[in-house]
Amino acid sequence: MYSRESEQAIQSVWWRRPLEALFPDKTFDGQFQNPKTQQVFDFDDRVMVNPNPLGFIESHITYYPPSDNRNLFTIFIPGLGQTEATSSKRSRRYAERLLTGIANLNNGSYIKRNPILTKVNPLMDWIEATVHRLDLSGSPVIGNCARLILYGINHRQVINFATDSHGTILLGRGLQAARRRFILGHASRWNAKEYQYWEQRWEELSNQFINVVTFGNGYRIWVKGPKYIMIFIDGDPLACTVGINPDNVQPRQVDDSRVVVCSGDPLTTTKGMGPDLISRAKRNDIQFLVFESIFEPGNFEAHNMMYTIELLRQSFVKNNLPIGDFVGLYHALRQGSFEAVTAAEAMAENFPWPDDMADYTWNATGAFSKILGRISA
Repeated sequence: MYSRESEQAIQSVWWRRPLEALFPDKTFDGQFQNPKTQQVFDFDDRVMVNPNPLGFIESHITYYPPSDNRNLFTIFIPGLGQTEATSSKRSRRYAERLLTGIANLNNGSYIKRNPILTKVNPLMDWIEATVHRLDLSGSPVIGNCARLILYGINHRQVINFATDSHGTILLGRGLQAARRRFILGHASRWNAKEYQYWEQRWEELSNQFINVVTFGNGYRIWVKGPKYIMIFIDGDPLACTVGINPDNVQPRQVDDSRVVVCSGDPLTTTKGMGPDLISRAKRNDIQFLVFESIFEPGNFEAHNMMYTIELLRQSFVKNNLPIGDFVGLYHALRQGSFEAVTAAEAMAENFPWPDDMADYTWNATGAFSKILGRISA
């Protein structure tokens, strides 16, 4: 689950040490890890002190699968309830199936090797995720994401993020923090014209340098700018209810501008970003890929990213795109030319599910047990 050597590689702030003593995996909150070697890299003392932090991540922390051409690497933020060992295992799977380099930015768990009460620690993970979604508390992941994003924009370097479940909340809030810091680093919140100019600059620069892929998104407030691909299986209880999705993206768009807009102001009403214009604004930066459900209604396996990446892998093949070509995927989705693997194709006997799929299944006796039985036979 964790090693004393890895723990000692991290320099925690003093006020987190009691928490980390009680729950050792929380030591890895916001720290980088190579999913293959499981070597831990302290975010501040090993990564950000480098003249080129992103180059250091690419060359020293990222795990590349053997058949990968190393053209792309992504910073991955895991979901909840995964120790650093579990998230590394799942990240390796992601890298190998989608031929993408992966560097983990860990989201520590309350799960312990020998818990006093077995059901308490997973419940604490869910409580923390809820608190994060309500913006009532922070996480080292949020601030570290914001710092990486600002570094990429300020140094004109592309950053690719991928995230799953609880990690989508942390990344969404990290993007909010980065946007706010970027704008207020250049403009006064009370100067509407200046603020709007730097809002526009944020959108332009983040669209150019920040790419995001989410699986099982559980968050709705995604700042405008970065290129987003949001992927989930229909029936995913989080993405379909609490996350942003094709059904709620337009009417529920949230503008987190700090500019005060007064009703009846002639400038903001006619030439500025007034309430009517905000409500009509489109989210061309977000592209959705929603797979047809392959599970019975209510089966939480629909939220399991391990199934989603298999559907995505075969969808690349179906569309004659190189596996892992997320740039091509974004443009195909934007043009409306991408054809996702259908439920009928996924349930067919010849669908190439991996032989070890049961090892990545949360409930092997659930609604998908028949297919699991077929592929493990």
